[in-house]
Amino acid sequence: MQAELNRSLRHIQSSDKPPLYYLSYLFRNIRYTKVQGRLGAIHEEASWINNSVYCDARVGSYAYDNVSQGGLDDSNENSESTEYIRFPQEIHADAVRFQLWKLTDACYREAAASFYRKKSTGLHFQEMHPELPAMRQKKAIRDFHWLTPENIDTNVYKNLIRKAGRLITSRPFIKNSWFEFHASQSQKVFVNSEGSEILQQSAVFELRVFLWTLSKQGEPVSYEMNFNTASQTDLPDKKEFIRALRKAIATLEQKLAAPRLNSYSGPVLLSPQACGTFFHEVLGHRLEGSRLLSSDEGATFKDQLGRQILPDYIHVYDDPTMLSFEGQRISGHFQYDDEGSHARRADLIIDGRLQCFLSTRSPIPGQADNNGHARNQLQERPISRMANLVIENRQPVTFDEMFQRFLAEIRRQKKEYGIWVQQVQGGETGTNNYDFQAFKGEIMLASRVWADGRQEMIRGVDFIGTPLAALESLLCLGNTPVLENAWCGAESGLVPVSTIAPAMLLGNLELQGQEQNRYTDYLVPVPYA
Repeated sequence: MQAELNRSLRHIQSSDKPPLYYLSYLFRNIRYTKVQGRLGAIHEEASWINNSVYCDARVGSYAYDNVSQGGLDDSNENSESTEYIRFPQEIHADAVRFQLWKLTDACYREAAASFYRKKSTGLHFQEMHPELPAMRQKKAIRDFHWLTPENIDTNVYKNLIRKAGRLITSRPFIKNSWFEFHASQSQKVFVNSEGSEILQQSAVFELRVFLWTLSKQGEPVSYEMNFNTASQTDLPDKKEFIRALRKAIATLEQKLAAPRLNSYSGPVLLSPQACGTFFHEVLGHRLEGSRLLSSDEGATFKDQLGRQILPDYIHVYDDPTMLSFEGQRISGHFQYDDEGSHARRADLIIDGRLQCFLSTRSPIPGQADNNGHARNQLQERPISRMANLVIENRQPVTFDEMFQRFLAEIRRQKKEYGIWVQQVQGGETGTNNYDFQAFKGEIMLASRVWADGRQEMIRGVDFIGTPLAALESLLCLGNTPVLENAWCGAESGLVPVSTIAPAMLLGNLELQGQEQNRYTDYLVPVPYA
């Protein structure tokens, strides 16, 4: 790879074409393993390898190059270069050289065209930050340390899935279900024209459960579980998994009988997992520094550096270098980002005051250093992304105290009840200035709680809001932070992320109704009824 990079650089730089000042290759070798089944039978078992290379060709100079708008728009799936990103499964020198040759040529021509377009656009529109250079120059990093990947015994997971599936046959109210083990084991090699040569490895292992049924009114009711970790040793064993599945089945049955709630505004108590999602969507994406370089972004906190945006007892940081938390492996961990920079802890908020943003090699206003958070999935340009977002609370409140404050807040606001969100399955947020600056958390499990402490499970709602109003309604945080490993999708693709957060009490949060499709029931009962 390094030899082909040097050859391409030498030939292009000696031509009369626009100057190629920087070139890098990020080779990914990912081995996928999947076992899926239902009702005691394995439906799919597969193992395959994907090899790909992301090529970053920069035309111009470190001061001014072809990248514009923070790189958020550099993800064209229809560009010629995407045809050459996939590499052969067999790593043969000539085959790899040929693919790199084709990929580099296409990427250079696309970069040169972007360079001229940027120059042309500059005749009509000013750059967002013309005082900032296009990219920081870096010293070479050489780190080639190989670790043996974990061995996967698919028979273990096949037996687990068979046993779990057989439980469903005794629960005929469940209309559909599936169980899945999925693993992605990644080896990444990075080389660039500055002389860097880096090898790093990572893995994500998941056990997933999906249960689905219909209410008497024809409304789909589902419940999902996902055990996600960076090591198989953290996955539940057979007894733990079956115990969790029995609880999930009971929860689905309760959820089926629960009333639907269409809207709500008032006090909300979020579990640690839900709190992590809240901060990820409300705060995390808005602290991705690449968004400060785009004129299309709302840049909610752009002018807030040094200002109070949270209570002074809250500290927020993102640390990709953390390997584990309380014995559980963190899937958002990495030592080097996808631009070959050292990953570093970014202290985003100290004493409630905004200190910095997540950054790449592209400088951002008001911040001189790079904390190594550039990430991408495949052909997308790496932009600043979260890795392991940690919410640290220096005025912890026990859950019992928090619950009593929750009840007191319901009474103070003279609300009929409050909402306790126990589990979410994901979220989304809008940061573009064309759209509303809002966020949403997809609720999997929640209850309404009356002022006297009575509880009733509800379904059919998601929590929503606008970031500044939501943060201002924060009343207190709990004393037991919990790690949640997950995936995050954005302009640069799908990447593994983690959050570590405690429970949280909000004085006000809005809930809105979910989609209300209604289906006719099956004409024939399930065969094992």
